[in-house]
Amino acid sequence: MLMALPFTTDEVYVLRAPVVIDAYGNRSRSTKDWANAVRTGPFPACVQPDSATLGASLATKEERRGGREQRSKSIAVYLEPGVDVLATDALEIAGVVWQVNGDPFTLPDVGGLGHMILKADWIEG
Repeated sequence: MLMALPFTTDEVYVLRAPVVIDAYGNRSRSTKDWANAVRTGPFPACVQPDSATLGASLATKEERRGGREQRSKSIAVYLEPGVDVLATDALEIAGVVWQVNGDPFTLPDVGGLGHMILKADWIEG
């Protein structure tokens, strides 16, 4: 029997957008129709700054790309096992949309602590 995460601090919605064809006949993540995304949830979760980028900036990174400034934040999201979320989805957390970064990973239920972990990014600029 799977048990819930021992603590949850947030509610997460999963956004799944249909893929549309661009002017050149291509289909990709950038050609998704986010205005018509299907929203499921809310799912109980624990959202934390991504420890891989955590530092004085609390997981916020600023850089210059192509002559313009860009800010990004990374988070780790812990969900209960079985939540239907894919690497191509987005997450809505407290009204902010985050792009899932990579495939979610489900950890085995050892002693009632089974959960799914995934990374998500927010990029501005």
